[in-house]
Amino acid sequence: MLKVQSAKNIELSDWTFSPQPAVEEAIRHIYTKYPPLYPAGLERQMPFLKKLGNPQQKLPFIFHVAGTNGKGSTLAFLQAIFETAGLSVHKYTSPHLVQFEERIVINGKTIAPELLLDLIGKCEEAAKGEKISFFEFFTALAFLAFAQQPATAVLLETGLGGLYDATNIVGGNQLVSLLTRISYDHMHILGNTLPEIAMNKAGIIKPHTPCVIAPQEDIVTGIFLKQAAAVEAPAYIYGNDWKITPYTGGFEYKSTHHKFRLPSPCLQGQHQLYNAGLALAALENSPFSSVLEQKILERAMQRVDWPGRLQKITTGPLAKLLPRDWELWLDGAHNDSGAEILADQAKLWARETSGALPLHLVTAMKQTKDVSGFYRHLLPHAATVQVIEANWADTPMQTAEDLSGQIRTMGYEQVKTAATLESAIKALAFQFSAPQRILVTGSLYLVGHALKGQF
Repeated sequence: MLKVQSAKNIELSDWTFSPQPAVEEAIRHIYTKYPPLYPAGLERQMPFLKKLGNPQQKLPFIFHVAGTNGKGSTLAFLQAIFETAGLSVHKYTSPHLVQFEERIVINGKTIAPELLLDLIGKCEEAAKGEKISFFEFFTALAFLAFAQQPATAVLLETGLGGLYDATNIVGGNQLVSLLTRISYDHMHILGNTLPEIAMNKAGIIKPHTPCVIAPQEDIVTGIFLKQAAAVEAPAYIYGNDWKITPYTGGFEYKSTHHKFRLPSPCLQGQHQLYNAGLALAALENSPFSSVLEQKILERAMQRVDWPGRLQKITTGPLAKLLPRDWELWLDGAHNDSGAEILADQAKLWARETSGALPLHLVTAMKQTKDVSGFYRHLLPHAATVQVIEANWADTPMQTAEDLSGQIRTMGYEQVKTAATLESAIKALAFQFSAPQRILVTGSLYLVGHALKGQF
């Protein structure tokens, strides 16, 4: 088995998945041997899981979430509530922001490098002769890790879609399905219309198990309700069974059985109130409704943590590049609904009583994303746009020249290119003397790169 080495003095450019050299080597090996594949049904991974002893059948109660935006944040709220109540949970999310170990959380802690390496060895032995994907490999590994350690619940995020996603192998009646807001993303796989995308996401709704539905377009809600009825799954819908009412400094959650007035969570943005509400509604429809106590929820709102989502950077190398009174924010939005949320935040910033700061976008984007669908929401609020080269990413990205050209074709001329994130920030600091606000957005890979630079 590979041994864990010290990450001390490892250059950022030397690793993609982990600063631990042995983990980096092992994951790169798996990535090469079992490359990413499109979801193609659950049968492909069944023989692999059987060789591992079907760990997916040995898990505690599962909160399974699908959607376009807000999946990770919703699970972060669930984790915060459970842990505030003194209960431990496992969590599986993707992609990671900075290092791969973030994807697999065991009893509240990211997986230890030694355990990850041991499980990679066991899974690789079981995977011999099987045609599985990188995501299927590590989903099975996460199930194996979770089955070996007791916990109150598993918080499980789909990777792509729902119906054919590797995480959808879980079943049984010890489960609640959560459906966050649906919008346009991954259209080359999930379909070009909201109904097509929604039908794929609705695949996580299981027979006779509750499903909790976030605010949606009416056509999307209708599809979810039709699927729930087809499998006799109780559905709990925003607006009918639960709702959120924001107010200054907090929000009210109200359902048939509960009513709480809670402080604003430490995750920024009004959209997070609805993610918090979805978590509360899921808990109501699970065996753990007893954790819904005022004091527990108040404390949980202040401890919830999910980096890279409207995160303000005040320390570290990037913050040191900022002139006095400038602000630097990171947000992993990369689709139309994520951009809409950011545009709403930009409107709030513009109304600040202390004086609004001009907003500058520093951005990059994957080749598969909808450029116009994303930037059309943000360009009206941007003083300038800096497009950076993202040749460090382990996924195909737009070149800075191509992306800036597409933005110009949208009628926006205040766009420039930069070789690096640091050079983009320095260029803005050189150009403007008064305080400004910089928002790094357009890709989770870009935000992860920015946070990696904070090491």
